[in-house]
Amino acid sequence: MSQTLPLFHDEPYLKQLDCRVDLLERDEAGLPFALLGETVFYPQGGGQLGDRGVLNIALAGEGEALRTLEIVATKKRDDQIRHYLGIDDEAFTQLQARVIGQQATATLDWSLRYHQMRVHSAMHLIHCMLERTLGRAIAHPVRSPLSDEGGENQYEFVGEFDEDSLRRATDALNEFCSASHEIRTEADTSQGQGFRWWQCEDWSIPCGGVHVRNTQEIGVVTSSMKIKKNTTRVVVTLSAEAEELG
Repeated sequence: MSQTLPLFHDEPYLKQLDCRVDLLERDEAGLPFALLGETVFYPQGGGQLGDRGVLNIALAGEGEALRTLEIVATKKRDDQIRHYLGIDDEAFTQLQARVIGQQATATLDWSLRYHQMRVHSAMHLIHCMLERTLGRAIAHPVRSPLSDEGGENQYEFVGEFDEDSLRRATDALNEFCSASHEIRTEADTSQGQGFRWWQCEDWSIPCGGVHVRNTQEIGVVTSSMKIKKNTTRVVVTLSAEAEELG
């Protein structure tokens, strides 16, 4: 079986895609998922949530009849981009033999995806602005989990910066974002298969996620700092969505 062709890096603003259903199967825990010929759904990774949405399938033997299935998560396992479906055992049994090879339309939950794109870029930029504010490099976060609400940069240190430094970095970031700077992502096969860079101005950070193309899309950033044991967490939330420029 051929691998799913991922389109989310080259076409991050593509919200809907006509595709083919290559497989309907269960994973190791018994959860149902579909493999598609190509996809705009980003699989969970690098802290970014896997995409959600819907899959409309033309069922074999029912003419033009369509079945709408909820895609509740997208994950990558063994080079498979798995679109997990919100269906019960009965529906899985009914559908499994009837959807293989059928045409479908996959539609993103764009509110979720676009928020993730905006937050992900903001998490890189708040780190960059902290370094600029401090006038020196700091260790990159060991984790940067994103959620439906915002994101965190989790650093394995304390004392490298204080709340005043974070406030000044956040103010500088908001000014920078409003000035409209291009954001780019690109593959770098010299670093290995699947390796990608996030780039803005002179900053480059290894990242395989999906991002906005302009800082204006991020909107207004609000930040706070939490310290626990040997960990410093920078928590970021965004204002209501800015204008989409992609």
